[in-house]
Amino acid sequence: MPRFHRLAAILAAIALAATGAAVPGHASAITAPASTDPGYTLTVGSKGGNIFASDSPSSPYIDKDGTFYTQQSAALYGPTDPRYWRFNSGRDFDNAPPSAALNAANNDTTALCNKSPTGLSATSAPSTSHYSQRNYCDLIGTWVDPDTGDWIGLVHNEFTPAPFGDGMHYDAIDYAISTDQGLTWTIVGNVLTSPYSTKRGDTAAFPNQTYYYGDGDQRLFVDTASGYFYVFYASSIIDKPGCNGAIHRLEHVARAPISKKMATGSWQKWYDGAWTQPGVGGQESNILDVTEANPNGYTPVDEDYKPSNPGCVSQQLAAGTLPPQSPLLYMNVSYNAHLGLYVAGANPFNPNDSAHAEPFFVTDNLATQKWRKVADTGSVLYKDYWYHWFVDSGNRSSSTIVGRTFRSYCDFGCPSGSPEYRDITLDSTTPAVPPVDISKTYRIANVSGRTLTQVTGSTATTSLASPTGSGLEAWAFRPNGDGSYLITNAATGQALGVPSTATTSRAWGTQPIAATANPSDVGQQWFFLKNTDRNNNSLGSYRLVNRYSSLVLGLSAEPARLAETTPPRNWPNADPSTVGGTRTEFEQALKFTAVGTAPPFSPAPYNVALNKPATAQSTQGHSAPALAVDSDPTNASYWGTDPAPQWWQVDLQGTYTIDSIIVTNYVDGTRFYQYEVQASNDHVNWTTIATKNGTSKATSTGDIYPVNTTARYLRVNMTGNSANSGVHITDFKAIGISAT
Repeated sequence: MPRFHRLAAILAAIALAATGAAVPGHASAITAPASTDPGYTLTVGSKGGNIFASDSPSSPYIDKDGTFYTQQSAALYGPTDPRYWRFNSGRDFDNAPPSAALNAANNDTTALCNKSPTGLSATSAPSTSHYSQRNYCDLIGTWVDPDTGDWIGLVHNEFTPAPFGDGMHYDAIDYAISTDQGLTWTIVGNVLTSPYSTKRGDTAAFPNQTYYYGDGDQRLFVDTASGYFYVFYASSIIDKPGCNGAIHRLEHVARAPISKKMATGSWQKWYDGAWTQPGVGGQESNILDVTEANPNGYTPVDEDYKPSNPGCVSQQLAAGTLPPQSPLLYMNVSYNAHLGLYVAGANPFNPNDSAHAEPFFVTDNLATQKWRKVADTGSVLYKDYWYHWFVDSGNRSSSTIVGRTFRSYCDFGCPSGSPEYRDITLDSTTPAVPPVDISKTYRIANVSGRTLTQVTGSTATTSLASPTGSGLEAWAFRPNGDGSYLITNAATGQALGVPSTATTSRAWGTQPIAATANPSDVGQQWFFLKNTDRNNNSLGSYRLVNRYSSLVLGLSAEPARLAETTPPRNWPNADPSTVGGTRTEFEQALKFTAVGTAPPFSPAPYNVALNKPATAQSTQGHSAPALAVDSDPTNASYWGTDPAPQWWQVDLQGTYTIDSIIVTNYVDGTRFYQYEVQASNDHVNWTTIATKNGTSKATSTGDIYPVNTTARYLRVNMTGNSANSGVHITDFKAIGISAT
């Protein structure tokens, strides 16, 4: 990866990011929408903190026991420079401290990299070079195998440094496996390698002024809809000594069946409009966004890079013998359930010379890779945005599926000058249409006919071999307006979901329950995911993905797991003795049969602030604004910052009628706080709806304020505390119902 992005500068900025210092013009304002397509509106939210900055983008995943992990890497070149794979673990991005055991075990990857398949083929740089090793490798993109529970990840190698006496290297992508939850790793084999030579000083392969460094800087996207891994990766054309030292970058994509588990030989590169080239040594096309000038979405083969073309990079660009930088460079991809489209954010154009808006692209079909630009971040400008990733704002733990609003994380070259994230809201005049009619109730059954039902007189759920016609088998779907749905039982009115107050309910095999409906509870929110084949053709069934756990609803005939939430799969488990048991893809393939009319939905007042996007004037340490709306009132989960005055606020993402506010502060037995609670519908004009000026000590039950207001935004202005020390909110609740 481009080490000239200065890891030291990134790490030095983490302390600033942890404070969440206010950014003039951004900290409390929502930027004006920016769009290049009139059918789309993009809105950039205020700044949030990012303590995960390192020399790679973060790769989030959830383990079989429900624990959240995010993984990053660094592999710098000097003899004593850091070379590590680093892990954080916990609940989500707002509560994931460093994993001491994993970080100690992976603190020096020098030997691992050099003994890898790519490392063994690499050669060392001249002794005068600043490169101390023959290979440097970074784990970027980790997945948990539903069959075995093993961790499998892609490894970016930078090897054979200074191949022509210059300052660069070759690149390749391998894969690694850990069978002990990340404590030890084996780099198994090659995944993607250069279509050209990677031998030192190979002037026969590169006879002129440039060479091709190969394949690296990957982003992994696990498309469980089609059953394919997609890897978006970059290559560079490098000036040899005697030119200007240019590094010109192109973007590519490859894919492999998920069932092959990243194995060597399972990958195919996208080339000339088809998946025809092998991952190891195959040709690869430079992917582009679709425009009138380029309707195919890739550089024509005869216009792509050729080592035989003479001239330095600048000369080839001027002569038109080298394609310009791809607008999709370093693209980061998620499936946006609100749009029903795949969405990508890419590197701002010419990132190293001035600030640019981040562009956003969409496609409805990864099999054809036809991306079109729909919006950008407008006045919110980035300089260097290689280290970035998306996270769903609802669960704050998954990058695979996101809703209408999602976080876009940035490590370096960010608008505020320090690591951060921004909540991105990407809306459309034509959002996704659900596969159900919300005015009806439906029987939910898998393709084998097993039918989901709530157990009589219980919150438990189960499945039956065939439907009986009971009202307990009828379910209504209520849209939350962000791509997720509340699923309520027609007979009881209770909502299908898993508890969102503990990580254990994200463990594989968790049984869904039906509980009191709370549309703001991420554990009761579900995404539709259409099942497709490798060409994106519909298979006529859907998965229901729980937003909190990222697991899917499975219905089985096995007594121990009649109804469960389980990792998505597109294949049967080959070894039933492993943790995957006898699970198959057909248990998760669901169809919906209309059986009646949906009853009116009239939920009791609920916590409308639960898990909604929160920001603050500043933040300290591992606390985060979102921890004040996670329904955990203990001192272990809180937003905390400098002494007052300080503000904290939450976007309810809709207009709600609110009848009470509950504010819980940090409890130490002595401290009391002063603050104002304010409400707004436009984020500009604020009305004070509650005030605390007294001297009562903070308690675990919090301060309860009856109110009567309608608002979208709520803010707490902390004006002081008795110790004149930092201010805290451990829990904030707004009890009400939707006003729409």
